[in-house]
Amino acid sequence: MINPFFAPALRRALLLSVALGTATPALADHMGPSGFGAGGGMSVFTPDTLDAGHWAAGFRLSYTRPQRRSDAELAALAAQHVHAHNSDYNLNASAGIAFGINHHLTLSAELPYLRRDDLREGTHAHAGGVAINGVEQLGSVSGIGDANLLARYRLTDDERFGFALIGGIKLPTGSAHRRSLDGERLETEHQPGTGSWDPIFGASGSANVGAVQLTASGIYQLSSRGAQQTRLGDRFQGGIAVSHRFGGEGHEPHKSVNHHHGDELDEQHAHARSSWDAFVELGGEWEGRQKVAGEVEPDSGGSWIYVAPGVRYNAAAGWSAGLALAVPVWQRIRASHPNNRYRLTLSLGKAF
Repeated sequence: MINPFFAPALRRALLLSVALGTATPALADHMGPSGFGAGGGMSVFTPDTLDAGHWAAGFRLSYTRPQRRSDAELAALAAQHVHAHNSDYNLNASAGIAFGINHHLTLSAELPYLRRDDLREGTHAHAGGVAINGVEQLGSVSGIGDANLLARYRLTDDERFGFALIGGIKLPTGSAHRRSLDGERLETEHQPGTGSWDPIFGASGSANVGAVQLTASGIYQLSSRGAQQTRLGDRFQGGIAVSHRFGGEGHEPHKSVNHHHGDELDEQHAHARSSWDAFVELGGEWEGRQKVAGEVEPDSGGSWIYVAPGVRYNAAAGWSAGLALAVPVWQRIRASHPNNRYRLTLSLGKAF
């Protein structure tokens, strides 16, 4: 039983959750699952679901700035047989859509567009018995990435406490045939797509107390063998977000015993009011080592923990806009990837 006066706020809470599939673990060159809603942070999944027959669409832009390593540093790593790389920035622009099958089940899909600017990689070779270490300019890489299809099933009907299971799959829709400036095919980790079908599973929970909401989630992506005999490392993302709503209905719905969930949604939409959410998210991301032709690359993968404060505007007309900045508080990323400086995320969404 969901109060129809709360239903517009619930639908607005799903505006940004349609982008469930492609926020990037910033230590990696490929996408991992993520989600954000008006009740949580930018990367923590909310357990909320759409009403039956209702749609939501969203757009997200994530700009990741890695720590810059000089050509001399990349060459020095190459001398240690570490094929490290660096880029000026990584950009992920993604569009998503979600549909409510019923109050408990929402399906979503998202397709990203990726760009890695000025990609460079250390090289190691021998000529006449002499080791030669240098840096190869691979150029900028861009293109459509791997799409994600996800289902979120809410197990609870309680208005103040929610819990949902999440499952889906990453599809090999992105190109895995991009070439460097000298015409050589790039390694799979640098391609827009991976060529692999990767199952995704996880869970999310939330608790509402007045205008404050606590949300937590964990998502695991099991990587399979993809292009060029490459199996990228498995990925895990987890986090806790605390948000406070100013204006509008608040996170806590008004009580009612006269209406069933879904009744008079459109009629009651006029009662919605605009609101602001201020939130902070504490999250972590882990990526395992990758394998190429069955050989483990020991210097790949890693983990980091970040804090991400942000704000979100929820319009009475049914659209939302949010902004968050993630900065690391701890990171242990292996030498093939650079450390992180920050990640800036902008999101827009509309409910129908």
